[in-house]
Amino acid sequence: MGLGDIAPGLIVRHTNRRLGKLDPCEACERLISGRISFSEFVDQVGEEYKELLDFMMDNDLHPGRPEEVLFCIDCHAGLYDRTLLRSQLEYLYSHGRRESIG
Repeated sequence: MGLGDIAPGLIVRHTNRRLGKLDPCEACERLISGRISFSEFVDQVGEEYKELLDFMMDNDLHPGRPEEVLFCIDCHAGLYDRTLLRSQLEYLYSHGRRESIG
């Protein structure tokens, strides 16, 4: 993939940066604000948000827009997946912004 092939708004999945160890709240806040990539976030907190991150990547969603993510979950996820994804999204925001979503 060349530089001309990069689509605008594409979410970065991998980088070469070395962040050092962040606490989970800081990692969540950085993901929500777009300051770290999904792969950097997983490096920091582990796999506990795997399904949510996969869903957001598959649907080209940004974690800084929880209402959009929630709408997409409600429209495109099955019943079991919907429950799991909603709980992971709520957990992400409980660590990142101290506010509740839908």
